[in-house]
Amino acid sequence: MRELYKDKLPQWFKEDKRYELILSDDIDSLASCMVLKEVKNWNIEYFYNFKGMGKTKRATENVDNQVGVDIALCNGKTFDNHVVKLHREDEVNPLSINFNVMEEIHRGKYFQKYCGSTLLLVWSLFDLPLPKSEEGKMILLAIDSTQSGYYSTYDNDKRANKHYLCNVLEFEELYDVLGRHKSHEFAKLYNKYSMGRHNGKIVADKGKLTTNLKLDELSKELDISLELPTDLFYNYKEFDLIEHELAYSRMYSTKRDDVVSNPYSLAVTGQNYVKYSTEREG
Repeated sequence: MRELYKDKLPQWFKEDKRYELILSDDIDSLASCMVLKEVKNWNIEYFYNFKGMGKTKRATENVDNQVGVDIALCNGKTFDNHVVKLHREDEVNPLSINFNVMEEIHRGKYFQKYCGSTLLLVWSLFDLPLPKSEEGKMILLAIDSTQSGYYSTYDNDKRANKHYLCNVLEFEELYDVLGRHKSHEFAKLYNKYSMGRHNGKIVADKGKLTTNLKLDELSKELDISLELPTDLFYNYKEFDLIEHELAYSRMYSTKRDDVVSNPYSLAVTGQNYVKYSTEREG
């Protein structure tokens, strides 16, 4: 990652401290957790599926030690790639390592967002070597659909894709990969490795995490070990999850506090859509 941008991010990631990772329910979060385990020796101790959170027996329950991974936490340390501001004046989480927070992207600037994965953010932040194989590089781009901006018919998307891959992340090699392939070739990868939006989820079954993701095959191509924790996850917190449309006519006037107070996580999932969870009391 170019130092100019790395220096703008919260610097807690440099600390020599054993943090506890919060895994969410998809491959972007899991692969990012595995990078953090490899480079920082941080372990997954929590699993968050937006409706609840489980914890291992080792978890300290100290929120200062928790690090969200691919989760738009409103408070506390997290690595994230979501747009989190509805209005330009909304407060943001100062501990969120997120290009969209860094660039003050809000709903009105939604199409200027960082449209890459959390995985690419952490991969670049810790300067990991890229996968050796062409397919491995394609998988890295396919996770969270980073490739979509390159093949988009909109100039904003194309510019953002090149800017972040080349100027920020310094992944010119990955940008060149996009030029060697067609969009439909990436679509095939979702089926091959069960990375689709619906069939590639991580779920908890009686406290044990399971997934249809082809983790062994993905590990081989990405040159990094991908595996689910074998621990049992015990009920820790419960949340109410809400996702709804926002009025287009109030794009520049609606603030986060107009929609929800004190959310645990909140992401603008489309220019006119928001998804958030609030912790249940009791």
